[in-house]
Amino acid sequence: MKTAAVMILGAAMAVGGCARTTEAPRPAEALSYRAPTEVVMDVAANGDALVGRELPAEPESDADRVLSPSWLTRAGRRPWRGGDVLEARWIPGTTAVLTITTAHTLTRRESPDAPAVELDREVFGPLSLDARGTAVAYTRGDPPMLSLVRLDLRTGVATAMAPGLVPAWCPALSPDGSEVVLVASPEGHPALFRVRAGEAPRPWLLPPGSPLPMGPNAPVVFGDALVFENESGVHSLGLDGAPRRSIPGVRHPVLSADGRSVLAHRDGALLRWTAGDLESVR
Repeated sequence: MKTAAVMILGAAMAVGGCARTTEAPRPAEALSYRAPTEVVMDVAANGDALVGRELPAEPESDADRVLSPSWLTRAGRRPWRGGDVLEARWIPGTTAVLTITTAHTLTRRESPDAPAVELDREVFGPLSLDARGTAVAYTRGDPPMLSLVRLDLRTGVATAMAPGLVPAWCPALSPDGSEVVLVASPEGHPALFRVRAGEAPRPWLLPPGSPLPMGPNAPVVFGDALVFENESGVHSLGLDGAPRRSIPGVRHPVLSADGRSVLAHRDGALLRWTAGDLESVR
């Protein structure tokens, strides 16, 4: 049964000439324009990146992480229309961007320099999108009593899921959009749950002491693992429930443009990991 469960979850979550004396310069990678103080929020398939400079907050406060965003392309920085944000994500397969404003409004822009259209209110990140750009998962409500929502980006309809899982945080939408993994604490003990539309939530049982997602970036499905952050660092959890590797002192994991590596931040440097880098239990 365990093998079958792993297979089901994996399927849902994974889906001659003359020599030249000079060579034409290659286009710069968009992320080469990132400043060390900027966090990578998302990278599009064409390499364009959404980054943000974290604005100062009161020490030891529960204030939102507020970012001053920028749009990076191979040609350099492009204008960003609008003010500071809590989060910004590309919609896969499009040039459109989803943002959570500092007023906790979810908006859509057809490009980072286009006008914003409101989609929902009382929205809290992180945002997690499916691979086709058809749906986004997030939490909504009055903190700390946040609940899971899945919004259909084709119709604009937002649907509350698993209303009994409150408070909830850090949702991860599967690549095919059929399942959400999230952390919730309905009985006062945080745990991972798997949620599908029309089905009762199922606890995802992990070994005692396993790390759980907690951070501003959504967990990402990377191969046959879930990669996420918490206050101690970045962690890799196999889709079979086996913890793999924990890397302390690293934050904000995000998939690369081609999906073949994970980017993460450490002291202003941008790290890049392959699946092999996250396999070993250490």
